[in-house]
Amino acid sequence: MRLSKAVEGQKYVLISVGRNNHFIRRAGSMGLVPDTELQIVRNQAKMPILLFARDTLIAVNQKDAAEIEVKENA
Repeated sequence: MRLSKAVEGQKYVLISVGRNNHFIRRAGSMGLVPDTELQIVRNQAKMPILLFARDTLIAVNQKDAAEIEVKENA
């Protein structure tokens, strides 16, 4: 599932951050690497997605979020 479709309050595990090398490096510097657990704080249309990962609140724009693949954390 894509991060842009994630539900507020749900917990997910990051699978991949897409194919854009620039964004892969940027995401990695924020700690968004495969197997990272994250929780969606806010996901409203046309607004950046706020997520909590590695004790940090991170904002990801909708375009980048559409490239990030996650799975629900059971």
